[in-house]
Amino acid sequence: MSEKASVPSVEVLLQQAMARLQAREFHAAAPLFQRAIALGSDTPEIRNNLGQALRFSGDSAAAEAAFREALRQRPAYVRAAANLAALLLPKRADAATEVFAAVLAAGAGEALHRAAAQLWKDAARPDQALHHLEAVLKTSPDDALLRSELGTTLMGLGCPSAAIPHLAQVAAALPERADAKVNYGLALQQSGDIGAAMAVQRRAIEQDPLCRPAWQNLLLGLNYMPGITAEEVAAAHRAYAARFARPAPAPFANTPDPDRRLRIGMLSGDFRQHPVGYFLEAAIAQHQRAGFHLTAYDVGKRADATTARLRGLFDQWHALGSLDDAAIAAHIRADAIDILVDLTGHTEASRIGVMEYRPAPVQVSWIGYANTNGVAAMDWIIADAVVLPPEDESLYSEKPLRLPGCYLCLTPPQEAVAPSPPPMLRQGHVTFGCFNNLAKINYEVLAAWATILARLPDARLLLKTSVLGEAATAQKLRARFAVLGGDTLRLDLEGHSPRKGYFARYGTVDFMLDPFPFPGGTTTAEAIHAGVPSLTRRGRGGMISRNGETLLSAVGLTDWIAADTQDYIEKAVAFAQDGQKLAALRARLSLGPLADAATYARGLEAGWRQMWRAWCQEQAKAGAISSAAEKV
Repeated sequence: MSEKASVPSVEVLLQQAMARLQAREFHAAAPLFQRAIALGSDTPEIRNNLGQALRFSGDSAAAEAAFREALRQRPAYVRAAANLAALLLPKRADAATEVFAAVLAAGAGEALHRAAAQLWKDAARPDQALHHLEAVLKTSPDDALLRSELGTTLMGLGCPSAAIPHLAQVAAALPERADAKVNYGLALQQSGDIGAAMAVQRRAIEQDPLCRPAWQNLLLGLNYMPGITAEEVAAAHRAYAARFARPAPAPFANTPDPDRRLRIGMLSGDFRQHPVGYFLEAAIAQHQRAGFHLTAYDVGKRADATTARLRGLFDQWHALGSLDDAAIAAHIRADAIDILVDLTGHTEASRIGVMEYRPAPVQVSWIGYANTNGVAAMDWIIADAVVLPPEDESLYSEKPLRLPGCYLCLTPPQEAVAPSPPPMLRQGHVTFGCFNNLAKINYEVLAAWATILARLPDARLLLKTSVLGEAATAQKLRARFAVLGGDTLRLDLEGHSPRKGYFARYGTVDFMLDPFPFPGGTTTAEAIHAGVPSLTRRGRGGMISRNGETLLSAVGLTDWIAADTQDYIEKAVAFAQDGQKLAALRARLSLGPLADAATYARGLEAGWRQMWRAWCQEQAKAGAISSAAEKV
């Protein structure tokens, strides 16, 4: 056989190249595509496939050239445009936008809009995704799934009122799908209509008792609800747990040595600029690694500078967000984690399903969800004596591990501004503030605030949270306040600000008014750091309702804890009329023990050790019983 005859044909080369590409053998695929092109087979499809092989081989420059050549050959080639934009988006968003514009101008139309919308959503840029979704909806108004995408995108932009009609339409168009109701209920919750939101989530659960997102939205939402008891909230969590219970796992191979170095795993979708990140960073930084090996299991979809800092504080970091619960649990078990800590509970980024598989001998709830998870596989919850007193223990499926101080430790924000005298001294009137999310601001809270303003005719109230940047949502809140007798002319509403601007607004407020039954956590601690005290109301029971109490107790502000709503009103009026006393308080107010990360970390480490020794004792007892049974 001649040498010429041994040269593969173009068809064979392309078959080999595609096989390598599909097998994700990108380094092997790229030269095969290049040889086929050199032999005269140069099409937009081949250039696009070459670009993908080069892209995932790490040669971004060559990949870009390949995609652009494919688009030169076929200017309306949507797949090549999408791949090029995906390559450019992380660092060159403007260039990606130019690609989309050029391909649209070439006549790509709906297919390009759909691809662009998905890429922008994946890049956490809902603002850019929005106009592409709106463009497609004009030509496909009956596409319920597309309308759902538009609704959730609007929610991501802090526009729940705009999202509600779209998501209501989706729920009506897809009555057989419980999940279509979930987002509708979530939009209602974000807009502050917590009662209607919970009704929608309950309907979703009635339709599909295993609709986990509906359950988790319901459980979180019940914490916001006035007029229900802590026992009712706990019962709902137990009902969830009964629905999703799993069989006991196989025995663990972890060595039951009470004093050895422990492998601590932490599971969260919120390793970022988020309350979890704010309360986690300093504490983790202070951990003594001689006794503890720390592994992060990141199941989040977003990353930022906080993520990068946290990544540097862990001994190992695994990004597992693309895996399902069972696969994540298997990964954790394979890592032989001794104590697995969940940092999300039933919040937005929840992966409590992982904990239900029990991949670790000891499982703990901390920071992310200040309430019972209801899950039998959760052994402990980290608390303190104020936030979880003995009389509340019956509300929990978990055993409390009470830290010696507050169960929260804030990483001091880099963006915080220096404390200042109360603005009432120069303005001649008091300005109250509340920077909590709108779901916490229910009718009982608004009624109390309306009464306070009525008793202080010159007082103003500043409410600041992202969704109040939407005019329709702000107007709904003003209407609710007016119905309750509140003077809307003295109600100032603000939406999102960058962190530095957000902290600057603390300087314009004399003191904060905590909502109830779900008070502030992060907002209260940040206000204290800014030298601004908060007035809170004693909780109804359960950790979430007592967050304000424990934070204020930690910094010596027990007189700022009201016994009930009437006491809350009276204290607000009294504190507002003594500017000099308030000035003296603000001058000395600081986080103190709430920022003592070293002491906090020692308490937390002692807690890890206590929990582990309890498990070791259980293993020893079980072994002794087994040995005795064998002898009999």
